[in-house]
Amino acid sequence: MISSLLTSAGLGIGAGINAYATLLVFGLLARWQPGLFNDDLARFFASTPVLIVVGALYLIEFVADKIPTVDHIWDILHTIIRPAAGAFVAYAAVSSHIPHGAVIVATILAGSAALGAHATKATLRGASTLTTGGLGNPILSLIEDMFAFASAIVAILLPWLVLVVIVVLAFFVVRSPLFVRHGQRTTNNEQR
Repeated sequence: MISSLLTSAGLGIGAGINAYATLLVFGLLARWQPGLFNDDLARFFASTPVLIVVGALYLIEFVADKIPTVDHIWDILHTIIRPAAGAFVAYAAVSSHIPHGAVIVATILAGSAALGAHATKATLRGASTLTTGGLGNPILSLIEDMFAFASAIVAILLPWLVLVVIVVLAFFVVRSPLFVRHGQRTTNNEQR
């Protein structure tokens, strides 16, 4: 059951960064390895029409996410879509493997992880826009795409490695300039 929860968290994190990349990986793995998933929703994601639509949406996101200003509008539009996608893909991945109550927990965990990853992505993207005038955003977007694909694969095939992903992400969040600057302000205020 713990590996199913880790799968859910990993899929949620990936969906929070790029929902369509995560859905595409899940759908393709569900199609190529149907024994991994026995849920009707997994079969739905593995169907040809859904894979075509998700693939097309990924291509649109790939382009939109590389254009300064458009990337921010795209992120705003996906504030609801990414957490919902994370919850749906987690449900499809684990619903046939764990008890119903645990499926609910896994789905909520994935949606929450997706929302957290989305908020982190939007914050980093804003910082990149401020510091590079948007010129760094396409590079950041490529890194995010690779991360979303890799985290989805890891979440499904090697769920225990999701713990490593969570620790690494937590490290970068804690070390981020926004977090450090806030901590310094708090310390300075306490010293006064």
